[in-house]
Amino acid sequence: MWLRSDIATLSQITPDTAPYYNFHRTSSSPPPSSSSVPVKALEKGCDLATRPWVDNHWSLILWKLAAMVAFDPEKESKPDEARWCWSTVMRQLLYRYERELNEGIRPPLRKIANQDAPPAFPMVLCVTNIFWSARREDEDENPIEPHPELELTDGWYRLRAQIDLPMARAVRRGVIKIGRKIGFAGARLLTEKKDAMEILDAYSSTFLVISGNSSHLMPWHTKLGFTQGPCISTLHSLTADGGVVAALDFVIVKAHPIAYLEFIQHEDGKRETIGPRNEAEEMQVNESWKKQREIEASKLRAEYEKKIARYEGYIDRLERKAGGNLESIRGSDNYPPDHIDSLYDELEYPDTAATLMARISPNDAAWLSLHVRKENEKGRESVGEEIEKELQSICPARQVRSFRVLIIQDARTLRRPANRKAQLTIWDVTNITFDEGDKAGAFEAGQRFMATNLNPQQPKAWMDCSPGSEVFLSTRRDTRWTKIKTIAATT
Repeated sequence: MWLRSDIATLSQITPDTAPYYNFHRTSSSPPPSSSSVPVKALEKGCDLATRPWVDNHWSLILWKLAAMVAFDPEKESKPDEARWCWSTVMRQLLYRYERELNEGIRPPLRKIANQDAPPAFPMVLCVTNIFWSARREDEDENPIEPHPELELTDGWYRLRAQIDLPMARAVRRGVIKIGRKIGFAGARLLTEKKDAMEILDAYSSTFLVISGNSSHLMPWHTKLGFTQGPCISTLHSLTADGGVVAALDFVIVKAHPIAYLEFIQHEDGKRETIGPRNEAEEMQVNESWKKQREIEASKLRAEYEKKIARYEGYIDRLERKAGGNLESIRGSDNYPPDHIDSLYDELEYPDTAATLMARISPNDAAWLSLHVRKENEKGRESVGEEIEKELQSICPARQVRSFRVLIIQDARTLRRPANRKAQLTIWDVTNITFDEGDKAGAFEAGQRFMATNLNPQQPKAWMDCSPGSEVFLSTRRDTRWTKIKTIAATT
């Protein structure tokens, strides 16, 4: 029969205090020793286990079993269901040894610390501890509210986690507390060392970074570790300062027309935004730009052709002046004189070219004619690239982004009604297609989608969760879309 005092004792066990707890000796258990009970139990045939490895797993197993017994102490009166005993702990410890060290099956946090699995994968972890930052003051000597930091476990190992303001508020309200399970996705790994680390060495220098908009509380019975499928948030749970939304499942209420913004970079470094323009206005502006670009390209092409023709004339004059020297040079293995390049530079301007033609020797004329012919051939091959470079300065490419604003609401409303709506701005919408034959950016009211990696926008304009409230989101370059087929209602 378990007494209240026994339950209170179990409730005080944490992963940090668990190493100091041992079982009393029974006829079927080895003698206790404050420093070596777990290690002695694993000595036989378990040479891969280190003392830090044993201490880590002993602590988490003991903490888990203490919580299970405190939750349902009635089972402990039944010998075949009892969990709070030496044999149960050792059985689970040996199972972990066999699975992890013998079979090489690593748990999630160890894979993440080893950098063999991305921390952005959806997962469920349990809060094992909460740490608070030291009290500080700002420049005006006003106290700064301490910020919490979580310690999380996958049941096998622990890592610390940095959380944002919405999650910190949940900690202060007691919504997030030790023993609660949190599901999240899109986490980042913040580490002081670039190289992969073993999990037990990474604790003091490695953090998970979690955002409130990509996390939610999970039921107590949820299995820890990586989860199948995305971590889907709802509009009801989002906050303006809660960071990236890992995934959102929504229905389109209204789709506004596609619009366009143009960005112009001025020489002084300032960036000007023009628009928004509707589709017809954008087509008109783009056609005008194309015509202007074609005009400038024609002018540049005419200039290059004129220059090449001028140099062709120089070749004729130089070959006539070279006379028989040209044939003798073509049949020799000699290299051109070093000053031929400087003579070629004098041909750039007609005045200096005329002077050069009057004074050049037949031998130099022969070499220069060959050099000019070679440069003309290279010029013809690169004329397209040269014109494009010039156009970038005269008539630069336009920087235009398409966008479309959708009014959306939650598609998953079993737990809460879809009181909130959101204005979702989809950037570069004309690059998005779903079904073959569909027009790019074709979103319609009534369609259902799942979108990943959305950013909160206009934080001061966010409303509460009352009926008719509205929030603001936008896509990112790494946003991905999944079109979900809806079943039409029948009568």
